[in-house]
Amino acid sequence: MIHSPPQPYSETRLQDMLARNAQWAQQISALDPDYFKRLSAGQSPAFTVISCCDSRTDPNTLLQSNLGELFVYKNVANQAGLNDLSLQTALQFSIDSLQVQHLLVLGHHSCGGIRMAMGLHAGGAPGDWLEGVRTLAHHHQLLGADSPTLAARRVDQLAELNVIQQVRQAALSPAVNAAWGRGQAVAISGLIYSMSTGQVLDLNCTIRQREEIDERCFAAMKAINQRYA
Repeated sequence: MIHSPPQPYSETRLQDMLARNAQWAQQISALDPDYFKRLSAGQSPAFTVISCCDSRTDPNTLLQSNLGELFVYKNVANQAGLNDLSLQTALQFSIDSLQVQHLLVLGHHSCGGIRMAMGLHAGGAPGDWLEGVRTLAHHHQLLGADSPTLAARRVDQLAELNVIQQVRQAALSPAVNAAWGRGQAVAISGLIYSMSTGQVLDLNCTIRQREEIDERCFAAMKAINQRYA
């Protein structure tokens, strides 16, 4: 159940999940016999979402979307790296083949990847994958908090700044720039999920053309830092 707390692992969990899947599929088919037939015919999602792989941040659940509405790509700390061939392939496919017109970067507070980049995760090290996040933390002077309360606040602040940074990265991707170059409408927005409230908030950094990248991202980062000051 969506509102139930996560259950601990047991030997029967997989079979329990498969049984619930069968029940769900039967219920959907009873209400709409052609539902899965229509889904299997092809996809036409409204949004592409770059999300963190944290098990508590499922975009379809958080945004209350139906199957087929979101084309989701997940990785640690919702990175939109220009050198991530898998992501760049996903972006190109969603924009060129699926004709998605809106990309979303969805980050979240209390992010383990952000904590790791800041050196706050026990036994963890940033590594190459999170080096850009650590550089961002250094640039905004968010490293070295002297209390757990301040550290937690800085993790959330950096999580939001990281979303803006990844919006910028997505806007610089070859697929997005090729689309803009041929006059195809593509927008990129940044969202943050608050685990303590369940709400997803818009960070007001939507970019619709190349010329807006620096201005919109700078303004959004400035607003975040002012809010956390």
